[in-house]
Amino acid sequence: MSEPRIELVQLANGDIALRRSDNPDEPLVTITISDQVQDLLPMDKIDIAQSMVEAGIERYRDIQLERVEQQEIAVATGMLH
Repeated sequence: MSEPRIELVQLANGDIALRRSDNPDEPLVTITISDQVQDLLPMDKIDIAQSMVEAGIERYRDIQLERVEQQEIAVATGMLH
């Protein structure tokens, strides 16, 4: 059995959705880019949304690493919260 994939797709209303391939009716994230912003940016909406998702994933990873470091410091110094 293969694992579901995460895909970035443009919906019928123009929004961009990040969703699991096995559950296309429930997006994990929906991005709406206003017409005003679309007119200012020469990039494709999918490219913009992909950059936003990548930035979010990187920030999530950074937050998790910070938490691990804080826990390691707390254990090493005997300061548990």
